[in-house]
Amino acid sequence: MKKLLSIFLFLCALPAFCAEPLLLINPFRETFVNFPTSALQSEGLAVTIFLPEPALPLRQKYPVVYVLGVGPKDAEAARALLENSAQKAILVGVNLTEENLQDAEKVADFISRELVLYIDANYPTLAEASQRGIAAQGAGGGKVLAALLAKKNLFTKGVLLNGGHWPVSLAGADENMRLLLAGNRNNASVWAQTLQDSQKDFGPDFAVKLTEEKSLLAVIDLGYLWADAARLMPKKFTARVTPDHLSLSAKQPAFLAVSATLANGQVFDFMALDIRLSPHYLNYDAESGALTAIPGAQPGKVKISQNVGKKKFSTKIRLKK
Repeated sequence: MKKLLSIFLFLCALPAFCAEPLLLINPFRETFVNFPTSALQSEGLAVTIFLPEPALPLRQKYPVVYVLGVGPKDAEAARALLENSAQKAILVGVNLTEENLQDAEKVADFISRELVLYIDANYPTLAEASQRGIAAQGAGGGKVLAALLAKKNLFTKGVLLNGGHWPVSLAGADENMRLLLAGNRNNASVWAQTLQDSQKDFGPDFAVKLTEEKSLLAVIDLGYLWADAARLMPKKFTARVTPDHLSLSAKQPAFLAVSATLANGQVFDFMALDIRLSPHYLNYDAESGALTAIPGAQPGKVKISQNVGKKKFSTKIRLKK
């Protein structure tokens, strides 16, 4: 608490701060209203620390996930996440708005230069990059996540829900980073392509969870983020096409979906970005997974396959008149 007061007294002496910080303590969480910051021009900034135990002091040190856009109103969802996960962590919610997230560098400076230092100084954290994650949502959140991953020795874990349709550079990110991409296929495919172009491997380096879920806390998978890399190697890929036939005279496409079972038994979605077709009677849109017949295609079966490392998936679709 002395560290808390020292930081507050220092920051409140600066002209930018006039609102008095307020600490609210509840079972399993602590909320700081008007959290002081020199990096952001944001009134009413609240930081909520969701604890894996009822109250301080905690019995042990924990990894930390900083969750952007989350506050006290999300206490029930945060509690459910921590209760249902074998892997425990401290969750730090920051009630940043979509407008705040547009200035990715300022948000990244606030988190890296102020918030992380404060949390590590006042809570029993495993204060190293391998034990620190960032969770964000939307295109703005994706830019903040990328900016934080690029900072040396800060974050190696990330969760991104619907991170936008435009590629974001991950240059400078820690070589040991691990990302969980969640949301719709259009958003996930863009980031999956970026990761594959960066020579990242599906499973140990990144995974995909296709979902219509809108809650960021609902898609965070602590077990995946901190699993041993060997336990995240793909064990089996399963492909399916819906429907299993395509009319050459109709305009409706079929859709390819591929799932991957990892060595630890977890199942994720795999974004098939570069498939083989035999014979080549189909056009494939990797962003949507849509398959459509090309002009001149003939009735019969088309084999769809792809090699993924040492593994492979394959399925077939029937073309009808």
